[in-house]
Amino acid sequence: METETRVSLVNLLDQLFAIEIKYIREVLPLPRVTRLPNVEPQFVGVFNLRGKIISLIDICPILGLGAQKLLPDYFVVACEVNGKSAGLLAEKVMEMRSLETDQMQIPGSDLQPDLLPYVSAMYEDGKYGSVYVLDLPALFESNALNKYRFE
Repeated sequence: METETRVSLVNLLDQLFAIEIKYIREVLPLPRVTRLPNVEPQFVGVFNLRGKIISLIDICPILGLGAQKLLPDYFVVACEVNGKSAGLLAEKVMEMRSLETDQMQIPGSDLQPDLLPYVSAMYEDGKYGSVYVLDLPALFESNALNKYRFE
């Protein structure tokens, strides 16, 4: 039985989230982004990653946090989940760490309703406060991301 989970901490609109390392392919500075017309706010645009066109997604609107601005010092966390690739827009990528399973709590009804379907666990960090572990498979399979084809 796995007793720890390796995660990367990312800052989204002053809220800290953890993404499991097994889903992250790389972290890169914000590349040149081509905006897409007539799409919902979570679809920021597309960018070229070594010859492959990747969707850039702002998960904040899906999580009920509002939309992030596209600023030049932001980062992209390139993720792959069940054969689907996307870049997640992040204000900052803080650090990588191991979380012991006994540190993590199952989110309860006190969690913001928009966050609940996409958070698999949460924990209190002495340095950062509340950190939410994102459930990337649930996010990548959500209606909010599958309104348009992305792979």
